[in-house]
Amino acid sequence: MDKATGLERSGIAGAAAALLFGWLRRGRPTPDPEGRNPGTRFETRDAPPWLFPLLGGLAAGLIGTVVVSLLLIFPQAARDENRALTTPMPEPRLQTDPAADWQRYKTESMNRLAGYGWADREHGIAHIPIDEATRRVAAHGIPDWPADARQEGRR
Repeated sequence: MDKATGLERSGIAGAAAALLFGWLRRGRPTPDPEGRNPGTRFETRDAPPWLFPLLGGLAAGLIGTVVVSLLLIFPQAARDENRALTTPMPEPRLQTDPAADWQRYKTESMNRLAGYGWADREHGIAHIPIDEATRRVAAHGIPDWPADARQEGRR
């Protein structure tokens, strides 16, 4: 078995493999048996150590400059003001109980249709129950209605 390659070869093939393997490893340091690598050193192509604090300071300075500039340009933005609505929301309001609202509307409408009341008190206009109004129109007609229309309705 060949020590360099770890392969079992003999003769010319083994010698060629050993030479090739040795040539490929040429110039590379061998690792230390204690686990240290003597060829390891600081990578000079990396960023210099002072660059990161410098960039962090520049970023913090830029953020501070922007904040101060905005406070100088918009001074009223830093005040703590109540921006809640001071007037109630316009109608229609959301229904919390639609069934009860419908029942109340229906009852009020039926009471208005079946009862007496003022439509416009200042001008003397009243409303009467719908059944009474229907009887009066059937018995007497509509006073301002054209006569021809009354005749056509009876045919």
